[in-house]
Amino acid sequence: MGNIIPYIMSVGPWSWLILGCILLGLEVLLPGTFMLWFGVAAIVTGVVSFLAPIGLEVQLIIFAVASLISVLIGRKLYSSNEIASDQPLLHKRGAQLIGQSFKVTRAIESGKGKVKVGDSEWMVKGEDAELGTIVKVVALDGNTLIVER
Repeated sequence: MGNIIPYIMSVGPWSWLILGCILLGLEVLLPGTFMLWFGVAAIVTGVVSFLAPIGLEVQLIIFAVASLISVLIGRKLYSSNEIASDQPLLHKRGAQLIGQSFKVTRAIESGKGKVKVGDSEWMVKGEDAELGTIVKVVALDGNTLIVER
């Protein structure tokens, strides 16, 4: 293990370019966009190392800064590239229920009960209500519907 640093130093800037290509190759094989940014940073470090003879410590600092910058740029690119949907609540079942009214199937006592939604029952929070009372969903708390009469 002690011989690896001198070997990397003997390869010079090529080691950064090789590392960058390995990381980009891993990005292709592994899901997500995690290795991409570090691969880009390693290639940038290799290019800078070719342009100016710098020591390993400076190269590591350049790699760290380039990694941070590339991750921030990547986050900015991906966050601004959100796809607008014609059904934004498609996979948010609880949010779809806000504004609808349902019948209480288990009396709301001490602020908790259940309502019938389609063929299932949902937990609810709200003011106490008797069995059969119609309540309206006004908000969502996790998987619990917040209701009022």
